[in-house]
Amino acid sequence: MSYQVLALKYRPQTFEDVVGQNHVTTTLTNAISSDRVAHAILFTGPRGTGKTTIARILAKAMNCKNGPTANPCNTCKICTDIIEGHCTDVFEIDGASNNSVDQIRDLRENVTYMPSSALYKIYIIDEVHMLSTAAFNALLKTLEEPPEHVLFILATTEVHKIPATILSRCQRHDLSRIPLTQISGHLKHLCRQEGFDIEVQSLDLIAQEADGSIRDGLSLLDRVLSSANTKKIDHEHVLDGLGILDQQIMHEISGAIFENDGAKLIEMIENVNNAGIDLKKYYSDLIRHFRNLNVIKICGKDSPAANITDAEKEKIFQATATLSNGYINTILQVLLDEESIVKYSSHTKTAIEMVLLKSLQINPGAQIDLIINKLNVLAKKINLNLPDSGYTSESASEHLVGALVEEEVVKPITEAQGPTPTSDPVLDNIQSQTDSHDEKTWQNFLKKIEQSFPFMYALLSNGVVKDKNQTQIIVELKNGSAFNKKRVESKKAELQKICKKFLGKDLTIDIISDNNMVAQNQKKKNEIAAKKAAFNHPLVVEAQKIFNGEIIN
Repeated sequence: MSYQVLALKYRPQTFEDVVGQNHVTTTLTNAISSDRVAHAILFTGPRGTGKTTIARILAKAMNCKNGPTANPCNTCKICTDIIEGHCTDVFEIDGASNNSVDQIRDLRENVTYMPSSALYKIYIIDEVHMLSTAAFNALLKTLEEPPEHVLFILATTEVHKIPATILSRCQRHDLSRIPLTQISGHLKHLCRQEGFDIEVQSLDLIAQEADGSIRDGLSLLDRVLSSANTKKIDHEHVLDGLGILDQQIMHEISGAIFENDGAKLIEMIENVNNAGIDLKKYYSDLIRHFRNLNVIKICGKDSPAANITDAEKEKIFQATATLSNGYINTILQVLLDEESIVKYSSHTKTAIEMVLLKSLQINPGAQIDLIINKLNVLAKKINLNLPDSGYTSESASEHLVGALVEEEVVKPITEAQGPTPTSDPVLDNIQSQTDSHDEKTWQNFLKKIEQSFPFMYALLSNGVVKDKNQTQIIVELKNGSAFNKKRVESKKAELQKICKKFLGKDLTIDIISDNNMVAQNQKKKNEIAAKKAAFNHPLVVEAQKIFNGEIIN
């Protein structure tokens, strides 16, 4: 077969050609240049990110006729033999099919022999996590102290399955997922090499489907190029060739949910089903789409956590600008909670319809952060001088209610009578009522302030009069919140004037916080316990018996 797939045809042959793994290739390049290459190296990372490719480049770098060198020539016999896969001193072993202890014993015996033509005998064990426990144990000693002419290179996608005893004997390199922009740019370069013209949005879509794997991206691109009749490939052909959905459909689905349009949702799901799209794959893509909505809403459009293009980020940012974090979070939670129903249902389309219709029941109106911001703005307008943040919905509501009461009760009185430099209209209004023949009692005092100071009336009504004498009244308030303290302090002087005028006594208001109340209660308990202990003391009991007395205190 003369045709080579793109993944093999354009496989990187030098460290510089490797896409998206600069942190690994730079380390290996420096290690080779300084002659500090470890005898056992482990490459780990997701599939298709370059583990085996880097292992082969490292094998060429160590055995090139000009080497060890960070830039193998790729033209000498050893380099070409490694590229073609039949070098006698470089062994590529599949860990899945050579996982028995007997095969590792054979390997251990063969490492003692010198290489036939190269400088090093190199063993590349792919998917090394598939080795059995006995095979790992057989490899331990050789891996820790191999002959000077032997180099082990291990590769795996599941590093957590490798015993710690093996990991501790290897120099580990973690390969990362390749960013979407780098995959898309690499695919664009290969399309030019092959003479094809594909739209940027199509390449971005292929890169997104690759999910960080350069090999998956090349495989998808191969399918598109193989199905094309012309060198210019439009976006619709890419969608049809890969059997995937355009991102615009995802935006339309999320838009229908935000607009609470159930009819449109059902119609769109029907269209997706008729197009032959795998509905379970579609539901998975929908979860990923809402996850991107959530990330962009929380972290902003510049966040790298969403592996999508900048244009897509901007589109999502605009779509979620007026929505709250909690609303999007709740929709995503519903999709995740019902994923098992969609996955195992024999009526997949119906299950997806029900899940999406369920998401319409979420109330987007309860956007508490927007409500709080509006309350704070309104509170500032009525001169409460509230800070922009730091209020819960409850405290903001209390402030607003108190402000509205004062706005509706006090302000009309002051506006009707007009301000004067020497008098307070509210005090004058209350003091004019003191000319009546009402009995000078605390309850009547509260009635006098009820109309003008309803908030203080409610607080003082719930207070406890601790002491009343000829010259003073002491009132104890047990609701010691910061808001109540602030309101009391702002009106204390006026209340004291009114009390002096009406009752002829000074008014003292003590605010007891929750901590003070707890301390007082504890003090009372301690006093009771002390009295009880004293009453039951043997000397007291004996004295009571002798004198036939009664304990008073």
